[in-house]
Amino acid sequence: MTAFHLATLLRHHHRPSREDMEGELAALHRAQAVIEFDLQGHVLMANANFLALMGYGLDEIQGLHHRLFVDPITRESAEYQAFWEKLGAGEYDSGRYKRITREGREVWLQASYNPVLDRHGQPVKVVKYATDITQQQRRSADVEGQVAAISKVQAIIEFTLDGTILRANDLFLSAMGYREEEIVGRHHSMFVRPEDSQSSAYREFWRRLGAGSHETGQYLRVGKNGSEVWIEASYNAILDPDGQPFKVVKFATDITRRVMAADTLRTTVRDLNQNAEEARRVHALAQEASGVAERGGVSVAGVVQTMNTLSDSSRRIADIIGVMDGVAFQTNILALNAAVEAARAGQEGRGFAVVASQVRELAQHSAAAAREIRALIQDSVGQIQDGAQRAQEAGATMREVTESSRRVTEIVGAVVASSLAQSQALNAVTEDLTRASR
Repeated sequence: MTAFHLATLLRHHHRPSREDMEGELAALHRAQAVIEFDLQGHVLMANANFLALMGYGLDEIQGLHHRLFVDPITRESAEYQAFWEKLGAGEYDSGRYKRITREGREVWLQASYNPVLDRHGQPVKVVKYATDITQQQRRSADVEGQVAAISKVQAIIEFTLDGTILRANDLFLSAMGYREEEIVGRHHSMFVRPEDSQSSAYREFWRRLGAGSHETGQYLRVGKNGSEVWIEASYNAILDPDGQPFKVVKFATDITRRVMAADTLRTTVRDLNQNAEEARRVHALAQEASGVAERGGVSVAGVVQTMNTLSDSSRRIADIIGVMDGVAFQTNILALNAAVEAARAGQEGRGFAVVASQVRELAQHSAAAAREIRALIQDSVGQIQDGAQRAQEAGATMREVTESSRRVTEIVGAVVASSLAQSQALNAVTEDLTRASR
């Protein structure tokens, strides 16, 4: 029997037997801390349970005021004065009270202050029945503190088992863009896309929660203005003392920025992979162009060598023609001398004169031809030398082109290697981010 029940019995029950009252009082004194006060709050008596709980002996507290057990702030308050005025007037009071022991330690009591009435219905004293709930209060304060701490960093919303909204904290309301009065009493589906809320999977989701299950994951939700909100959340069925679910509490973290960042990073990685692939193709083309340039350089070098050889040959031919021209000139001189000698010989030298004349004519023709050939050869030598010079310039240009092509190939290769390294690094970051967001 609780103190409240006993007080009710004393006030309203039919007159019990003396033995019954004494037995019930003895039971209460064994189970609870009991202390009696006069109507002004002075201690009249206290049982062993109360004295042990508060650390006093009876002689240390008898005649002293109840404020001995109250902290200074409370004892000076208007509420404390009104408390004793109410009790002195015969009114009942019960609840949880913080009290101070002899050592200054805080204890919490679940207590009732019960005015005892005389046969005329007038209060004569106050009896307090108390139970030490300090450990329970600490556990309750610990739980409340944890919930308050969680509420500071996580969005929290509560539902009935069918998904009707009961309440939500400020972080949840801020994330979704609503005021609490706009959502209380409405269904969770207001935060879900229509195609999702009408699906069998969504109905099964709430069926499992209503059966006491819990759900965790990343969810796409819809804010007040239709904005997409990504949350990482757990839906937790809360059980009553009999182990039956009676509501659902959701703890959530807004990860919209993280999801958007991951999407942006994935897009960047995809673009970078495409760029790396394009760079590989450019590198292959650069290598091919470099090969063509090198082969062109080899061909031009061959042309330069050929032109140099032709130039040398032309010069030698010109020299030979010069020799031939000299031979023709000498032949002409000899023919002229032979004609002179034939003329001196008279009739005997006439036939030789004819031959000498023909040789001279042939020598003159040979000299003319040699001069014409030498002129042509000299002109050819000039053209060949000009061609050789141009070929040498082309060779130098091709060597520069080849060197530039090689350097471009090396640079493109370095760009490809860098792009691949960046792509691999970003792929690794994306994978890590994806795993971390699960």
